[in-house]
Amino acid sequence: MIYTSGIQIVSRWILFSLLMFISLSATYDDSVVLPPGNESSWELIENSEGVKIYLRWVELSDKIKIRERKAEIMVHTTLDKTIKAITDAAEIPNWMSGVKKVTLLHRESPSKWFAYTLYGLPWPFNDREMITMCTLSYSSGKDKAYLNMRSSDEGYPPARGVERLTHYKASWELFEVKSGLIRMTFIARSDDPPAFPRCIQDPVIKKVFHKNMVNLKVMLDGNRSGH
Repeated sequence: MIYTSGIQIVSRWILFSLLMFISLSATYDDSVVLPPGNESSWELIENSEGVKIYLRWVELSDKIKIRERKAEIMVHTTLDKTIKAITDAAEIPNWMSGVKKVTLLHRESPSKWFAYTLYGLPWPFNDREMITMCTLSYSSGKDKAYLNMRSSDEGYPPARGVERLTHYKASWELFEVKSGLIRMTFIARSDDPPAFPRCIQDPVIKKVFHKNMVNLKVMLDGNRSGH
């Protein structure tokens, strides 16, 4: 019975860690020494299944340093399809773990909108929600698209029994290397304190972050023919 309960607790914790794809790991650690400036260099920590994952430290203050994560993938599809995959409410749950619901709240223009995302978590954790302001822009040559996202309350009160994620920033850069081949670069960070000790949560975060990028690559590569 004790063994079974332990397995259940660990399973719930792992499911909870799916959320870390979004919240990532704001790590408050004075032991990390950064070179001059506010950012360390990117370190490649994973290169498998067509996905590269990088990590670096960013200094917010003398006492607070957080981690940023970056993913790079090459997909055989079009620029329009990559944009749809990362912005369409119906597409996002197909590749992102733990997403219960994604809703467009309102659109100010074709290049600026607000989205609501609900992350389902197992008992005893409360579900998490996030309101994100999204802005989309293009390079002058139209071969690059940039999607910037940041958390924003925007006047919406939190749902009952749900905890809201804040201090989230992320960006996508989509580059058409040639016709039918897109390089996707994703960078994300959260300034919120970590939910668990870094030595425990970091391996799970890395695994989930990588898996979501693999899911996205497989989905887009599978749609290359338009089916």
